[in-house]
Amino acid sequence: MPTPHPLRGPRARRLADRLTAQYRIPIEPQYDPGSRRWTLRWYDGPPLAAVRAALGRHGPEAEQLLVRRDLTTRALALAAIRETRAGAMHRWVGSWGQRYHLEQVLADRPFPDRADSPREAAMLERLLQAATAEHGRWSHPDENKAFELVARDGVAWLLPDDRLAGPQDRDGLALGPLEYLTARYATGVHRTAWETALATMPLRAAVTAARDDGAPTPDAARAALALLPALRSELTADLDRTQDRLNRAAAPA
Repeated sequence: MPTPHPLRGPRARRLADRLTAQYRIPIEPQYDPGSRRWTLRWYDGPPLAAVRAALGRHGPEAEQLLVRRDLTTRALALAAIRETRAGAMHRWVGSWGQRYHLEQVLADRPFPDRADSPREAAMLERLLQAATAEHGRWSHPDENKAFELVARDGVAWLLPDDRLAGPQDRDGLALGPLEYLTARYATGVHRTAWETALATMPLRAAVTAARDDGAPTPDAARAALALLPALRSELTADLDRTQDRLNRAAAPA
């Protein structure tokens, strides 16, 4: 196989422009005089494997390009929220260990700075704001502080709205009935699960907590009422299974 011609600046810049248009993010060509190699560099966006595959379709000459993707604080903070919910953000490894873990998690994820829902986007903005350090006229989020906040305090405090969602709330920012009762009544392991992973408490326990509240708020009462059909269905199914099992046990041999 013939050796491809050395890649020159104009060709590297044209390839960078094509990939910029393809992925709709800035991809910059950078030249290293020491190695005499060109590197395409970008933030977040597509993973390395995707760009390498795209370059391969432009011929052997394009494959001489090195590629480098850097992750923004926004992408790392979003990953920290998700990994906290998954139980994988640990304080004992320190900020460098947390960053390394997040980099591995994001290695193959395209556009890691993009939230999956309006609620997740709002939680991300709240975390970035809480992690922002003031330096005179300039301010910027501190990724280490963001990691520490979620590893220490969980993610429930990032929720943008603690109201019970009404019929007009269609963006997912306000809380659903079971989420609302969990936020209000959960204790012990259920409180920990809610604060760290937004995991809701069992349906029956949530409705029972609202029932036993000496002075439930109107929203707590509305949330419990909204859950009654699901609880009734759950209890009916459980009773049906119990009846079937006992009928089989009571039948003559």
